[in-house]
Parts: sequence; C-alpha cells; structure tokens
Amino acid sequence: MCSAAPAQTPDWLVEGRVLGDAGEPLAGATVTAGDQRQTASDSGGVFSLPLGGRTGLLVIRRLGYFPQRIQLDTLHFRNGIARPVIRMISNAISLPEVAVSGRPMESIFRENNRTSLIDYGFAGKDLLLLVRTGKKYSLRLTTDAGEVLAELGMPADNLNILHQSCIGNFHAVGAGWAWEIAFDGQHLDTLPRYPAALFHQLVEPCMTVWDDCYFFRQCGPFRQSVQYSYVDEEQQKHVLATIHDEIAEQQMLRRYREILVAYMRTIPDVDQDDILAGKTPLTDPMQALKSENLIKMAESNELVAAIGFFDQMAADSVYAPLVGMGEWLYLFDHVNDQLFRFEPVTRERRSVPLVYHRSQGWRKEVLADMVLGRVYGRFLEKGGETVLKEIDLGSGAVKKEYALTIIPYLADRFRMRNGYLYFIGQPEVNVPNRRLYKLNLFKFMK
Repeated sequence: MCSAAPAQTPDWLVEGRVLGDAGEPLAGATVTAGDQRQTASDSGGVFSLPLGGRTGLLVIRRLGYFPQRIQLDTLHFRNGIARPVIRMISNAISLPEVAVSGRPMESIFRENNRTSLIDYGFAGKDLLLLVRTGKKYSLRLTTDAGEVLAELGMPADNLNILHQSCIGNFHAVGAGWAWEIAFDGQHLDTLPRYPAALFHQLVEPCMTVWDDCYFFRQCGPFRQSVQYSYVDEEQQKHVLATIHDEIAEQQMLRRYREILVAYMRTIPDVDQDDILAGKTPLTDPMQALKSENLIKMAESNELVAAIGFFDQMAADSVYAPLVGMGEWLYLFDHVNDQLFRFEPVTRERRSVPLVYHRSQGWRKEVLADMVLGRVYGRFLEKGGETVLKEIDLGSGAVKKEYALTIIPYLADRFRMRNGYLYFIGQPEVNVPNRRLYKLNLFKFMK
C-alpha cells in the first residue's frame, strides 16, 4: 500500500512599497514577518520579503514614524505575491490645526465619576490619551480640540504609564506587561505584548536619538547621580557626561545604613548573617529604593517613619535633563550650575553658567517646546501661582517670564507644544474630577 507524499507548503512573497505622510518613498523602513524574517525598503521605498505562509503579522517600522502591523491573511495575494502600499504616519510633534478662540485656556478632556485620565502624549498634531473607564483601560486618539478620532480597548486592567520612546513611538505599560502602539492614520492597534521589565530595562532609559546616535540615561545609587551615554552608528558605546551629587549620596548612604542596622535587630541571626555577607538585595545601593525592599524592612513604627523620611529624601534626586533642540544637544546640569551644549559632529562640549534654578519656587522641571525651539523652567510662587521662565539656550539666563494665574488646583503632567502649555488639573477643590487643559502661554507674559 502506497502512502501519498506530504504536500509542500508553498512560499509566499510580499513585494510592497513604504510611503510617508505626503506620499514620498521612505528608505530604511524595516519590514518583519511573524516568523522573524526581515528586510528593509530601498531608496524608492520598495521592499521584497519571502514568507513561509500567510498567517501571522507583518510589522513595519521606521525612525520618526508610528509602527504599523498588518495581518498577512488580509493581504490580497495573486499568484503567491502581494503588493501592498503602506503609508506611514509621522510621530514628530507638529502644529495642530489652529482653532480661533479668544479664551486663554481651554479644556480638552473632562473626567466624570466613571472615566479618568491616566496620562497623555503628543501624537503628531493630535493627542493620545490613556483612559480608564470603570476597571477597563483604553487608548483614545483625539484632535487638539478633543474630538475623538480613534479608540482602542486595552487587554490589561492595570495600566499606569503611557510613554513616548526616544524614537517617538508610544508604549502602554502595566505592572507585568507592556504594549507598543501601532497607528495607520485611522486605526489604533497594539503590537504583541512584551514584559514590562524589558520596557524599564531597554525602552525607558533611551532619552533621544540625535545625529544617528541613541542616547541613554542611567541613574546611580539612591538616584543621586546620572550618567548619559550614547551608541553610535557602529554600535560603539561612549560616555557623554556623568553628574554626581556626592554630598547628597553620602547623606543617603548614612541614612540607609541606619535603617539597615535597625532592621537587623528585628530579624533572626541567620538572616543578619546574609545581610552582613552581602547576600541579599538589601545591601545593594542600586536596589535600595525598590519598594519591595523598603516594605520588607518596615517591621516597626520606628522603621516605618525612618523609611518614609528616607524615601522623601530620595525624591529630591539629581535633575539633569538632556534635550535635543534643533541641531544641538543640551544638558542642564543643575548640580554644578552649568548648561552644556554638544556639537553635532565633534561632540565638543561648551558650557555657560546656570542660576535660574537657585531661585525660590523652582519645581525641578524643564519643559521643551520642540515646535518653537524654546525651553522653560517651571516655578511655583508663594501664593501657589505657576510661573514659567524661558531660558536662553545661548547664555543660560532667563529671557522672559509668564505668570500663569488661572492654572487650577493640583495641576501636573505639564508639557509644551507650539506655544501652548498642556496639563492635567482639578478645577474644583472639593470635586476630584480632573481635566486636560491647554493654555496659550503668550497671553500671560509678565
């Protein structure tokens, strides 16, 4: 009896073209199939990718554009070949449509008793919101005026971060998992989930991409030092700068040792031996601020109070933001009172003095308006009035001040775009519902 030979799975081929917002061909877009086969588009935006089958995903990525995903079984194959034209959407912060309004401040999103706003970000000329309704989370793409363009329910029920990466893509992050967001101009989608630990390890530390180099930030012990490094086109790593508050770090170390000694009095001798031998995370300064370690040591009222004060001290960490603005890269060293400007080719470093952050009310926050190329420091006056001070990037001095007298109660999540300050605020003290606002900064110049 003869058995039939197993049928051979035919190969399939995708020969497509990748275009930008205006229909221009995009070179260097990576196209990956579900079986990890990968190719890149040429100068005409054209790519060719053989497939083992028609199931799975086709993922398209390019620096400066939102990623896209396409279900392979939705492509039209003729004689085994599909020829899709893929139009990518820029994720660069751009000018929203201008709405004529005489009001200095407008609300874009309003919470109610069921719906709350977790976070938001600039998605090109629009806004991407992370919203919770009851116990469910969703992503909502809106115009600058609040009109909903697209919405996507998320599979997780504990999302707390909406992060825009150094290449401009958004990631929604929960306690255990993270999702990168895809967008094709009409529909929001997610790429396959990945562990949240990888987000914190690989995505979150990347600060910016500048002159084809990726710049990363790493905090030192007790968050009292920060090191910036970059990876060049040849995948070589270089240290850009290290900023270290040695006095604060020594104070934190002394406080932590006192807590550790007090904790050791509450545990068995065998556990004390492990600490003395350095066999637990509790003796690692890089892990000292992890919540699980601090909670573990809160064995008495005395320790709870000491740990609370220690955690409050750690919140006053080194603040040294790195900002790419135009052709230059700026490092605001608030520890050593210097503003560094890095040359684009030679990486030569020039500096000017900084003094604005020594003024009363400094909130340790620098806001960059990437559209207008301006940078502001945020201050809070004695009466609770928010003041923005525009910083001259050439001299480090304050150029102009803006007294924002109408910002409501408990405002946070401040961001700048095209002369408007966006933030989340609570308009009524006794009503916990908040709003997403945008404020015309130039109406408040002192």
